[in-house]
Amino acid sequence: MKITFYSLSIIGLSLSLLTSCGGSNDGKEKVDKEVLDPNSSLNTNFDGKIFSIPSPVQTALLIKEINLPFNQDLLNPIKSASTYSTEYKQALNLGIYGTDLGYSALYKQKSVSLKYLSVVEKLTGELGLEGAFDKKFMSRFEKNSDNQDSMMVIVSDAFRKADNYLKNSNRKATSALILTGGWVESLHYACQLNKTKSNQKIISRIGEQQQTLNTIIEILEEYNKKGSNDNLISELKDLQTSFDKVVIDYQYVAPKTDAKTKTTTLNHNITVKIDAATLEQIALKVAQIRENIIK
Repeated sequence: MKITFYSLSIIGLSLSLLTSCGGSNDGKEKVDKEVLDPNSSLNTNFDGKIFSIPSPVQTALLIKEINLPFNQDLLNPIKSASTYSTEYKQALNLGIYGTDLGYSALYKQKSVSLKYLSVVEKLTGELGLEGAFDKKFMSRFEKNSDNQDSMMVIVSDAFRKADNYLKNSNRKATSALILTGGWVESLHYACQLNKTKSNQKIISRIGEQQQTLNTIIEILEEYNKKGSNDNLISELKDLQTSFDKVVIDYQYVAPKTDAKTKTTTLNHNITVKIDAATLEQIALKVAQIRENIIK
């Protein structure tokens, strides 16, 4: 299948679920159309290196775009949050729960979203990031709780604030784990929903994660505190052997630069080739990795 829309904005973004564009005078959040683009990626900066990684919520947007129904069984159970006692587990599962929050908000699951917001707030507090979900955040969330687009923007702001704090406090290892958890959860969505209703857009999105996986492994190896990431890295490298069977052909398209915003957009036409056996193998390994994270 040919993908003709792949674009990346090379700007110094911190880790976030989505890109926000601020608030409006009436208390409602203004949402840039690019925020809700299921084909957009985020760029995260670690010590001056820009890593391009699909935003977890972008995968959820794609799932909604192709009319797949909301499936609460995909989410990490709320009761599990109380069992995460180490910074390692809390950070990985903050990424998991943050993605679950975005997914439920997209489908206007208000009661579910509020429950997952509470879990996210709990984990950020345990990680010393409670300032990201302060009274101002709660006020904004309450004013916009009936607008799923605005809710995602608000949550994005909070995650960005938390990520900036982590990086400025030399806690990049924790930031990397949050990012990894979010990526694993979004890939879990794609693999499981494709089993329910196979779709070429989802299959291609899964195959495109080949390079992203390489990036995730590189970041985890760079910020591997006393070998704490060793087991996870080993699992991801095993997953990498399956992704190596995916064939991705890139067709170069000249980049475009916007002088006003000082951003450069890289456009590539991509063809993803992945057979059924490889797809099944990837889905099984992702499920096992996620299980080891959330248990």
